[in-house]
Amino acid sequence: MKKFLLFFVLLSSYVIVSAQQISLNSFYRLEAKGQLPNDLVNILQGLNFDGSIPKSDIQKSSNDNIKELILTGRIIYGDTVTKYLEKVLDNLLVNEPKLRKEIKLYTIKSSEANAFMSGDGFLFVNIGFIAQSTSEAEIAYVISHELIHYVNKHSYKESDVKGDAFQTIDDYLKYHSRSREQEFECDKSGYERFFKNSSYDSKAIDGMFDILQYSYLPFDEVKLNREMFENEYYKFNDSYFLQNITPIASRVDYIDTFSTHPNLKSRREEMEIIVSSSDDLGTNKFIQPQGSFEFIRTISRFETINQQIIADNYIKAYYNTLCLIKYSPDNKFLKTALNASLYGIAKAKVSGNYQDIDLGTQKTEGEMQYVVNLFKKMNKKELALLSIRKSWEAMKSYPNENYFNLLFKDMIKSLVEESDLGSLNKFSDYRMGEDIMEDTTTNYNENQTKYDRVKNKRHVGHLKSFKTENYMLGDLKKDDEFVKAFNSSLSQIENQNASAFISSLRDNTNKSQEKKKIIVLNPFAEKALRSGKPSSNSSKETQTKRLEKRIMNVANAANLSPTIISNYQKKLSLNYQLNSRLIDYSRSMNKFSEITYESRDSETLAKELGTPILNLVYYEKKSLGNKKNKTYKRLHTFFSLMTLPTLPFSIYQWVSREQAGKLVFIAYDLEKNKTIYSTTKQFEHENTFDMINQELYECYVKTNNLSKN
Repeated sequence: MKKFLLFFVLLSSYVIVSAQQISLNSFYRLEAKGQLPNDLVNILQGLNFDGSIPKSDIQKSSNDNIKELILTGRIIYGDTVTKYLEKVLDNLLVNEPKLRKEIKLYTIKSSEANAFMSGDGFLFVNIGFIAQSTSEAEIAYVISHELIHYVNKHSYKESDVKGDAFQTIDDYLKYHSRSREQEFECDKSGYERFFKNSSYDSKAIDGMFDILQYSYLPFDEVKLNREMFENEYYKFNDSYFLQNITPIASRVDYIDTFSTHPNLKSRREEMEIIVSSSDDLGTNKFIQPQGSFEFIRTISRFETINQQIIADNYIKAYYNTLCLIKYSPDNKFLKTALNASLYGIAKAKVSGNYQDIDLGTQKTEGEMQYVVNLFKKMNKKELALLSIRKSWEAMKSYPNENYFNLLFKDMIKSLVEESDLGSLNKFSDYRMGEDIMEDTTTNYNENQTKYDRVKNKRHVGHLKSFKTENYMLGDLKKDDEFVKAFNSSLSQIENQNASAFISSLRDNTNKSQEKKKIIVLNPFAEKALRSGKPSSNSSKETQTKRLEKRIMNVANAANLSPTIISNYQKKLSLNYQLNSRLIDYSRSMNKFSEITYESRDSETLAKELGTPILNLVYYEKKSLGNKKNKTYKRLHTFFSLMTLPTLPFSIYQWVSREQAGKLVFIAYDLEKNKTIYSTTKQFEHENTFDMINQELYECYVKTNNLSKN
């Protein structure tokens, strides 16, 4: 019987591990499971979690930030990671069932190593913290710390939680520290009330401080070498590869003043004294199976990489992926992330905007400094070709995965448009520095016509103008499949350019009677103040709601059927999971190219939305004052006094103010992964209502017409 039970346990463990492995191999993103919980529904509707009305500005501000987390799809619930965290919370509060019922725990999709607690009992743990952790006990201690903020009714200062204090939701997710006294109190009381009695290893307290202190570092330290980026056909300049890496600052050298988590050094020292004087210290790094922890940490690391790529933090995502792919070389997600991050780096370099993503060699330390220096030194051609090489490798491994094909074609397009390498004849068939023993030209034959000679294959040798980039496809030129794919991409680019030109000559009058569905994602409007200060949140909300009404009316008039996903909606227009994916898609839209990270499954997203057309609209208006000629207005008023019916028009001349408008409009095709129509329009007019309607109508008509091509 015992043998049977042992076999059953081993079999169950094997099934669980196998199922987890399958999940990791097919991982796309961390997603919530099931319906949006009622407490979050209430927050979305402008209420407290229990359905009551907020009674203070602090409460309303806190609810507003949580609402934004809901609308941006950052909150995760019902998934494997959150369920694991809930079990940690259960272990800590096993003797306090009343308190356990008051705590509402959620995972947050943020790469910041953080956790935070609201006054209403919302406990949020960022996946960035889990990704950096080394044990379940470390997670348990940070939760113990946050519970004291709730139990002792700590609150943020009103100046800290007002909506204008955080420019973006990412600012809110980075925010951690309250007062110095409260942080010390939570460290000590969290340990004594919850952590100490849970049997978790007390050494995890020091580990938690390590996470916060070194949270800016990658997941691991992986030593890199130039063989990872070169082969026998091409070599980069020696200056590309650092010989001496700046070591990571040790704890001894740590300066508490400059920490993103203030007081860490003194907090650590204080807790070392308290723990050293305690009896019956716990020793368990894990209460749940260690394999379960490693699984949820891997998922959190994968999602952290997702968030870094979406936020254009390509270099850190690239290095983090290298850290993980060392142990899982055949994982599809990691290969995708490696290609996506390298593609983002290359596109930034090609577009001349590399400074926007550069981490700076002087600002980094450890082995990641190696790739920071490498990518900074490489020119746009070298990076584009490196991306092509990696995407081709992925295409061969996953021939049915269209995403790699998209990256491959787009980088070839960059070679055509941004350099002189738009042909395989620009690349040598020989290795750099290789001695060529035979004549590389085609043997002359008197019986051949000149056309036959042109058609005969001719090897490209060494030219004086050749540089490293001219050798980077030499080995791949020997692969007939690669040559076919490369030349096919060139032909498609030519055909697309020709089609675009022909379409521009056609009469694009909209003759379709059936309205096309279009998703308008988070349109935003604001009124620029003459003082130069940003307008208030209430003003932005008012302006945006007016813009949404105009979009509904104008898009319908242009024979489109818009669904607006609003920043200010109280009821989700889509289910939570679909809304979250759509927001991630818009956030991942690469400012350097048309191909987005979420193009990985954009066709599926288009089907779920019921339309491939995604629309982004931004509008800003600014008062220019009353510019009309005063002499003209005086004469107009004088004559109006003699003809009273025109007097109201004269009064309007004095009180009306001219307005300047700026409209940014983008329509994107999710299925074809390309921009349908985009424009930025600036205009001045007395009546911006008419002008913005006119400009919007023109944009939607063009979107409708061009979406047919």
